Amino acid sequence: MDGFKPKRWRIATAASVVTALVTAGIAIAVVPGRTIAAGGPITAVKVARGDSATTTSSTTYVNVPGASRRITVPGGQHALILARFSAESECSTGPPGSTCSVRILIGGSEGKPASGLDFAFDSVGTGPTDDSLESHSMDRSRVLGAGTWTVRVQYAVSTAATTFRLDDWSLTVERSKR
Repeated sequence: MDGFKPKRWRIATAASVVTALVTAGIAIAVVPGRTIAAGGPITAVKVARGDSATTTSSTTYVNVPGASRRITVPGGQHALILARFSAESECSTGPPGSTCSVRILIGGSEGKPASGLDFAFDSVGTGPTDDSLESHSMDRSRVLGAGTWTVRVQYAVSTAATTFRLDDWSLTVERSKR
């Protein structure tokens, strides 16, 4: 009978581990607003960069000049498109707490997570030195089928009195085979 204890212990341990993994998986699956995606090797990289400052006070999204790239998903394939945008940012002149938002359109739809104007890339501070130039970044992704797709960065402000300035920016678009 002593010869069976290690076997029972292994079975009990394995059962505990499986139970913990299943419980963790269920807990992760029910987190509101959380989605997951996966891809394989990176099969293409496209980059756009700009070093001239541009500003907007538009309360609706407008294109960041030059911040777009086209990427092709070969016929019969699907790909996870990954897009990263980083820039020197200044959100100023508006009421304290006003926000400056950025979104990345991937194939004409907002990349995930799709937060719209709720995503504050930067915001107006409460003091005279709070609105200084800073570096900010974001990542978005979307799964697409075969075709040639445009990835475009847009920006907007929450109040028309706010000025949003971007400079020294970089947009990186990657295609990951699925």
